[in-house]
Amino acid sequence: MFDITDFTEITRNLTLLYVEDEESVRLTSRLRKIFKTVIVAENGLNGIRLFDENQVDIVMTDYLMPELNGMDFIKLIREKDTRVPIIMITGYVDTEFLIEAINLGVNQFITKPIIIQNLMKAVEIAVQGFVLDNLARISRQQELQLLRYREKYHSTQQELAFMKELKIIRNDLNHIKLETNAGKTIWHAEICYVPLDILSGDSYSIREITDGKVLFFISDAMGKGLSASVTSILTTSFINHLIDEAIARRDFNFEKFLKSYTSFIKKELLAEEIICAAFAYIDFHDELLEAAIFSMPPILALKSNGQLLKINSNNLPIMKYLDNIVVDSFNMSGFGKILIYSDGLNESPLATPEAGQGLYQDFIDEDFTRSSFKDGLYRSFIEQAATPDDDVTFILIQRLDTNWHTLWEFTAPGRLSDIDSMAADLHDKLVHMGLDKGFIAHFISSLTELMVNAYEHGILDIGSAEKQSMTSKGTYDDYLLKREKHVNKDIFVSLGKYTKDGKDFLIATVKDDGSGFNASKISGINIDEHMFTGRGIKIAKTLSDCLLYNRQGNEAMLIKEIPAIKYSDAQVVKNGN
Repeated sequence: MFDITDFTEITRNLTLLYVEDEESVRLTSRLRKIFKTVIVAENGLNGIRLFDENQVDIVMTDYLMPELNGMDFIKLIREKDTRVPIIMITGYVDTEFLIEAINLGVNQFITKPIIIQNLMKAVEIAVQGFVLDNLARISRQQELQLLRYREKYHSTQQELAFMKELKIIRNDLNHIKLETNAGKTIWHAEICYVPLDILSGDSYSIREITDGKVLFFISDAMGKGLSASVTSILTTSFINHLIDEAIARRDFNFEKFLKSYTSFIKKELLAEEIICAAFAYIDFHDELLEAAIFSMPPILALKSNGQLLKINSNNLPIMKYLDNIVVDSFNMSGFGKILIYSDGLNESPLATPEAGQGLYQDFIDEDFTRSSFKDGLYRSFIEQAATPDDDVTFILIQRLDTNWHTLWEFTAPGRLSDIDSMAADLHDKLVHMGLDKGFIAHFISSLTELMVNAYEHGILDIGSAEKQSMTSKGTYDDYLLKREKHVNKDIFVSLGKYTKDGKDFLIATVKDDGSGFNASKISGINIDEHMFTGRGIKIAKTLSDCLLYNRQGNEAMLIKEIPAIKYSDAQVVKNGN
């Protein structure tokens, strides 16, 4: 029970609305010694108006009043506020009256003639209820605020942990093309990583050990809640550490690496935890694939003759008592593309009536066979599968032969006006080919962004921070025109047509004479809306199917599927003629 030793300590902070039509019986001066503020109303109508205009903590009203009696006044008050304490002063009391008043939430009654001790007691009891109600409300608010704070804190910590995981993950081939067979063949890898929650049980890394020798891995830690994510982060971190050490020593051995990793992680697993993982070590020059698959879905490989090869799991899941490790080798000279994925992809249930009942694994072979790039495969997945109930991770590795038909080539000085001219000429040629207007707009926008990027950072050698500073000051455009007068470098642009998986693609390359940059760091470029750098690459990536750079970073390759519209092949055009 709440104990008020001196209720006036409470009332000195409260506002009382006092409704009494007879001035001769008002106790205004006495009440003003108790309450901080006493607002007096001569009748119920004025009382309602004053209640609306003021922040009232407690109401005291007479019953018999002209125009609006006390009971009707209370009814109007309760329509506006169901919690404010009400004391009724009356000389009229019977059972029905009391029942109606109590049902309206009247807290205390004072009978006439008013005895001061009774008044003080009624105020004290009403204030007790007010204080207890406020304490309960404040307590609920504090609990809600504490819950919100805890939720925000936990969410922030999860996001920081996920950012840490993304930092630990490595992709040495991000937007990088691997050229083999004396430049006649290009290999590239794309990653799709869609965690179900902020903290994911899936992880991956793509590490180039030496030129053309690359380790691909996807892990799927299976355990309870947060522990699975911790295991996943621990796995990726330790694997990258092992690889970094081996690269520094120049002594990487695939089987030795696997034994080192499994020996380490087994000691860190809880009794009920296991890790499913797929490791593929590929020598793209010798076209050799070595695979160690620990209870993961099969690696898919599509050969140039259309044959689909499934490289099935050859090891038990990684657990505390794993002993032997099996590694299988495959000649991949006839491989056109390879898919490594976690079970979040193939075990997702189907969603549409057209797809029928079952799991996406019923469609993955077909979609993999016909999909030319990562985005196309993922679109096919989300069109047929229900909302995933697991993390979805896959790596798509593809061969691109460079025997495409060249349609147009152009070499121009590194001048902004020449870039505009090249873009206009290319637009006219694509229109002449009869291509879709929307396709042309997207392709020209992407290509122009790459040409401007080559001009700014390759030809003029302007750094991102330098560009950001001048752009924010409004001096950047003038600076470009002044600086280009003192630079003698060229931009090379070519356009070709390529057929893959029964589809036609336009391939454009943009090369400059600059020093280049580390294209594998593209994903780290700041593309915040307040920044002026990195937007061009984002646009080019968004509007195309694939964007690749050479190792030096001074040649970009843009690939986009041509809509299924007939067009006439153009002859090779040299230097715009």
